[in-house]
Amino acid sequence: MLQADVVTSEELAAVKQSSATKALQNPSVRVLQSPVEVADIQQHWRKLEQSAKGNAVFQSYAWTMAMLENPSAVQSAKIFAVYDQQNLIAVLPLRIEKQKSLKALTGLGEPFQQYSEMLLEPGYKPAEVLNLLKPHLQKAGADIIHLRQIREGGALYDFASAQFTEVGETDGAPWLELNQWDSFEDYLKSISARSRKTIRNQRNRLHKSAGLTHRVIRQGDPELETMVLRTLKGRENWVEAMGYSSRALEGDGLQQLLLSLSKGPAKGCELIAFELKHGDLPISTEWGFLFEGCYSAYMADWNPDYEQSSPGKLHQMDVIEACFALGIDKIDFLKPASRYKMTWTLEVASVFDAVSPLSFKGQLYASLWLKNLRPLAKRIILTLPKGPRALLMSTVKKIIG
Repeated sequence: MLQADVVTSEELAAVKQSSATKALQNPSVRVLQSPVEVADIQQHWRKLEQSAKGNAVFQSYAWTMAMLENPSAVQSAKIFAVYDQQNLIAVLPLRIEKQKSLKALTGLGEPFQQYSEMLLEPGYKPAEVLNLLKPHLQKAGADIIHLRQIREGGALYDFASAQFTEVGETDGAPWLELNQWDSFEDYLKSISARSRKTIRNQRNRLHKSAGLTHRVIRQGDPELETMVLRTLKGRENWVEAMGYSSRALEGDGLQQLLLSLSKGPAKGCELIAFELKHGDLPISTEWGFLFEGCYSAYMADWNPDYEQSSPGKLHQMDVIEACFALGIDKIDFLKPASRYKMTWTLEVASVFDAVSPLSFKGQLYASLWLKNLRPLAKRIILTLPKGPRALLMSTVKKIIG
């Protein structure tokens, strides 16, 4: 009888180590700024996307090119491209954000991106690449590095946890891996019996009166733009009525970005929307981005007349079923870890903001404002009833213009 070759544990460990890590041999860094420079490395950028850790939709080539259609974004862009032996191995898209007398190095997609992330070729250690980048980041002309919403599982998470200072409140991003079930029906059995019963009863009541219908609107459908703009307006009204604030909803920047993304030539990131109707009346709309098999649920809006029926939670069931039908691998519900999202999953990725001051001004901004005064002001404002809070925020907006 022939005896099979025996691989020792030491040999197996060596094989795993060699395939898991790559040491930098001859690294170099370029700082890109213009759409032309980014377009020149499109093929290599897209290759990094296919193997990126975490959820890098907001650092995708398509998202970046859409951002760079805005002249002000081009002027402030600092896109760090890392090469090893002339091969592109990492991309960190950032920009200089001017905040009165302070300059912050932050994500290129701010304030619209939901995660800060770095595209990195598998095998390279994030810490080694980021240590290589550190002097380039420090020379970018900023007072502080401010990376918002760094997601667990991504290339930045461990390094930022160890080397940066965490600020603000740690939150979570619920997510759902669809491939662990053979079908939507199998997945539904994983939801608690109590939640299934409540949702079934709510849906039955609506079905009996006028019926429920659901549809998916893909990129290229002329209705997509109208639906997204309607949702943006509804969200703006809700934020104002609740007395909240949102940098992403100020001005028309997000609207222009979405139009650029949906109509631009860059591929790889698709805008997709879902709508739930009661009879002919839309009661819940949700849209987001489809990227590398993952749907990121970016924004939702619902008809306030149906608030008692929890339309957002009801609609999420249709969205998940549609994702199964479309062959989507994963759903990222994004921040925050709201209760209605947690009805549908138990998986949550930690998300936090982190800073690294680069000047005395940056140190004051981080220690006084970001770590102390801002969280205190936020807690005080959120304890106010909705009416007084909305009046206060409206007055503040008028004062600051």
